[in-house]
Amino acid sequence: MSSIVGLLKSKFRNDLHFPEKGTISVHNGYRLLFLFNLFLFSAAVVLMEPRQLLAEMQLILFSESHLVTDYIALTSVGTALFNSSMMTFIAIFICYHYRVPMTGGAVSAIFMVTGYGLFGKNLLNFIPIFLGVRLYSYFMNEPLKKFLLIALYGSSVSPVVSFFAFNQRLSPVLGIGVGYLIGIVIGFIMVPLALHFQSLFKRVSLYSAGFTSGMLCTMVAGICRMFGLQIDLRGIVSNEQQPELIVFLVIFGLLLCGYGLRMASKRHRLNLRAIWSHSGKIELDILRDTGVYNTMINMGLMTLLLVGYVMTIDAVMNGPVLGAIFCVIGFSACGAHVFNSVPLLLGVTLANTLNIYAMNETVTVTAAIFAMMLCAITNAYGWKGGLIVGFIHTSMVLNIDVLHGGLNLYNNGFSGGLVAMMIIPLLDLSQQLRNKRAIDQVEDAMLDKAGIVLHPIRQEEEPTSEEPQETRLSLTRDN
Repeated sequence: MSSIVGLLKSKFRNDLHFPEKGTISVHNGYRLLFLFNLFLFSAAVVLMEPRQLLAEMQLILFSESHLVTDYIALTSVGTALFNSSMMTFIAIFICYHYRVPMTGGAVSAIFMVTGYGLFGKNLLNFIPIFLGVRLYSYFMNEPLKKFLLIALYGSSVSPVVSFFAFNQRLSPVLGIGVGYLIGIVIGFIMVPLALHFQSLFKRVSLYSAGFTSGMLCTMVAGICRMFGLQIDLRGIVSNEQQPELIVFLVIFGLLLCGYGLRMASKRHRLNLRAIWSHSGKIELDILRDTGVYNTMINMGLMTLLLVGYVMTIDAVMNGPVLGAIFCVIGFSACGAHVFNSVPLLLGVTLANTLNIYAMNETVTVTAAIFAMMLCAITNAYGWKGGLIVGFIHTSMVLNIDVLHGGLNLYNNGFSGGLVAMMIIPLLDLSQQLRNKRAIDQVEDAMLDKAGIVLHPIRQEEEPTSEEPQETRLSLTRDN
């Protein structure tokens, strides 16, 4: 009897726990995520008008939703938070249902759904992308769990579905059919493209799926323009300050820091140095390497850092800004932390100070926040590399939405991928030149220490004027 009980306990433990170092149990990890979503839903309930909820949700669900469609400006703060909470619940439930391990990648994918649920992502335009990825896993005879995070990241192309489905230039039936068909096809081809593009910039950009989405949406926009279907950029953005959202984020950041610090100290696992020395690469996520409580502290610190930045430059806390902060909070579980993010933030701030745009405009604020995706460059090339990349990223992101017409929600991810592919070879070249110069200096120092002098030796016969003079080096030792 005891052997049977022991076997059942072992099986139950294996079902709920994963053997990888640093990962936490599915039950405990998703419990924390559900608590976060409950906190978000509570804020939505406090701020919403219940009698207007149904009508405002219809506006969100049936809008074209491409960049920039701030759901706060389109409806209200409470309804936008409610849509974000609903999308977060769906993402958590899907991951929990398919038993996705609780790693930094899973946390970042769920928080990205939360962020983009505030401007552009809703239930109707998310379903086709998920169905496309599900269809790919079926034809490849692979478990959906293997590609589920790409489905969540890849839902950045959701505005493609809404643009065709609810575009007034197409009939409702035809528009919905075309939009859903294109969404399923894009979801199907998203997986192999995301896996391929990830290797192009050596995984130093955390938003590889955003780059993939940008390439796909650029192709779709180009085809539409070729047949005369113009895609106009939108600018539905709230310009009214929302102090309740600032209070919400400050409380959330303090809760993360406080709970993580308390539990890490209680279990003698507090190790912030391990986080701040992290490489920042997405395949070496912080959650797996340092544990859940240290990760919560890091997420809380990043929340307070970004809120402080927004308040310092007197920017409006609207849907895109709040959504960008949520995305970076999620990627704080992968590789972003304060020390590798500040150089990027300074680089973007320098660019915003010198360019023609106001520093507190929504587009420049989101560019500064989303620059955290390139945090691994700071670790690999130092603070100067981070400063340069942050500066160049700003110039790219302010102009690149023309390519995809706003159909890609991860506009900064697309820009970040391009910046990484262009700048990394140049940074590598600079690093190689510095290394070569250092090696030459060491060799010269060793020769001087050994008393070896290099003398040029001429040939015995003097060359004619038509022949080039040849020299060779001879090693002699000084007495």
